[in-house]
Amino acid sequence: MLSAGIDIGSHSTKAVVFDGRSVLGGHALVSDDDADTAARNALHQVMTVLGLKEGSVPSITATGWGRRQVSFAGKVSSEAMCASRGGRWLVPTAGTVVDIGAEGCRAVKLRPDGAVEDAAENSKCAAGTGAFIELAAVYLKVPLDRIGPLALAAKGRAEISSICAVFAESAIISQIHRGESVERIAAGVVWSVATRVTELIQRVGAKGNLVLVGGGALNPALAKAIEEIVGVRPVVPDQPQFATAIGAAIQAQHTEASLPRQQGRRSV
Repeated sequence: MLSAGIDIGSHSTKAVVFDGRSVLGGHALVSDDDADTAARNALHQVMTVLGLKEGSVPSITATGWGRRQVSFAGKVSSEAMCASRGGRWLVPTAGTVVDIGAEGCRAVKLRPDGAVEDAAENSKCAAGTGAFIELAAVYLKVPLDRIGPLALAAKGRAEISSICAVFAESAIISQIHRGESVERIAAGVVWSVATRVTELIQRVGAKGNLVLVGGGALNPALAKAIEEIVGVRPVVPDQPQFATAIGAAIQAQHTEASLPRQQGRRSV
């Protein structure tokens, strides 16, 4: 049976089609429209590429902040549940899954069978999310995908608050005015976000392989900073931004707590 998972984030909407064994395809688009329209467009793109007709995907689960606005989804599920299922499917040895999104971050510790043992989510403050890194890119006048390489190239880092996004934003502006290098400021921003993320990891406890998913996982400097703080090298699967949508597609087919065994994975 075919199923679809749709992850409606504040920054982007992702959709995947799953056949119970493999991810057949996926598509991501910027969430410019309302949640229902964005979800419909993302899924339509996937189905068009796969040559699927309307109605050929009978089971659809939506997740993300706009999940309850998706009129055609048969089920809705939390981001924590879907991220953990998707992370475990991508990395079957995952013990703790951390989902770093644009507006939210969550850490989920899993039992051996894949069921959720414990979970923690950040506050609404942007200091520990991808949105803060995106904001820093705007102030530093560099492309978002350059923040990671710049941070990795830095010699040391500028001090950027990890307590509050407003304070951190002021710190970025202050460091720019002081003449700090773009590299050191980028490194300070990444370290600030990593500090907030690792607070969540420490709340649930790192267990087994630590897996990073979500758009934030694409930042290599962030993964390295988390490794330095936690003392465990995170595993970042291919295209981690689709993990939560994959988990939603799995949810559409499975209602029990245990996860299906990964088979025949295909890139989205």
